[in-house]
Amino acid sequence: MVAEGLVVSYRMGLRRLEVLKGVNLSAESGTITAIVGPNGAGKTTLFSVILGLLCPDRGGCLVGGLRPSDYRRRHGVGYLPELSAFPGGWTVRALLARGADLSGSGASAKVFATAVARTGFDSATLSTLVDKCSKGMQRVVGLAYALTGDPALIVLDEPFSGLDVRARERLRREMVAVRDRGATVLFASHELLEVGRLADRAFILEDGNMRPATAWGEGESAGASLEAELMGH
Repeated sequence: MVAEGLVVSYRMGLRRLEVLKGVNLSAESGTITAIVGPNGAGKTTLFSVILGLLCPDRGGCLVGGLRPSDYRRRHGVGYLPELSAFPGGWTVRALLARGADLSGSGASAKVFATAVARTGFDSATLSTLVDKCSKGMQRVVGLAYALTGDPALIVLDEPFSGLDVRARERLRREMVAVRDRGATVLFASHELLEVGRLADRAFILEDGNMRPATAWGEGESAGASLEAELMGH
């Protein structure tokens, strides 16, 4: 995935507010790339461009050599939004089964079994209506749905939000596993310790401008260095 010179603006009354100001980003297959920055920095807007849901005013983005919208239609993308809105009346089991059917893999039973295993839920929880689940449980369901069919591009917006200790560990394992099978993983997070643990590369998006994180180390020291870098600007 390569984005060059992305400029995105929104109309605010009589003027336009520039949210992305010439953003450049590259993310290779088999890597985990983190985007960090304050609220309102443009992280979700950037993801919308990469997913082909929003056209930039200027600049371009290619995913697998294709325009993002074309790539999404041909290959599918695993996407976990920051706020998930699930349809009413669907149980966890039914939603994951539908995702398996839509994956187009030709082995929906196996895909469904993998999605269920990713949740770690018991039979009773799988029978619960998704819109009645807790926020943390919904995040787990959303992640399992996003990974259905093993897409080659995974985009996660604040994936650790609302997760308990066990769910966080499961998420870490899944992110590392999809990276190790060659997928491109992009995630935005305020959880700098998790960024330090997982990311192969990190970028700071602030005031619509992107820059590589220069303070980078290993594990917890990486998260602490990144926090100091953010506070220093």
